[in-house]
Amino acid sequence: MNEFDNINGFLIDKGEKVFNPGNRSYKYGDGLFETMRVMEGKIQFWDDHYERLQLGIKALKLDDSNFTKDKWFEEVERVVYKNYYRYAKIRLSVFRDAPGLYTPNGNRIGFAIEGVRFEKGGFDFNPEGIELGLFEAINLPIDDLSNAKTAAALPYVLASIYKKEQGLGDVLLLNSKGYVAESANSNVFIVKEGKVSTPALNQGCIAGVMRKNVL
Repeated sequence: MNEFDNINGFLIDKGEKVFNPGNRSYKYGDGLFETMRVMEGKIQFWDDHYERLQLGIKALKLDDSNFTKDKWFEEVERVVYKNYYRYAKIRLSVFRDAPGLYTPNGNRIGFAIEGVRFEKGGFDFNPEGIELGLFEAINLPIDDLSNAKTAAALPYVLASIYKKEQGLGDVLLLNSKGYVAESANSNVFIVKEGKVSTPALNQGCIAGVMRKNVL
């Protein structure tokens, strides 16, 4: 069965070559993304994903005047519906669709929506735990972009490579002040004496959707 991606509102066959070397997300990391779970054919925590999407759009000064909350949901839902996704992970990538060098000639939004199908899905607890390490080569900045999922994700890529090289389950990343911010794959929680704690959003971590729902 053919599957489809959504590129700027047009459904195309998955795997079709649409690479544009002028894309600003590729050239400058000038973009952001959201990854969402689909369970029983329904997008999970859409309101929270949309809230974080808006946070990133405003931080990057993108023009989303042609997009409402319902419009974004419709574009994501088209991929879920067209591919008959029951369990899947959806990635919505947003980028500045304008020519120019560091200074763009406009702030129009472009987007791409893709999915990966799963046979089943859910949020499982691992009772055996994992071996956790510390990645110290790069510290996460604390700034206006810290809470958004921007396309400039090299710290997490390099941390994940280190994790793989060391045979670890995950690694912690520190912020520019030397405090734990998050892991390579998720926000971090500590449960102690019946209390749940996690680094504050002003400590350089991503504003995780699951983090918000756990709290």
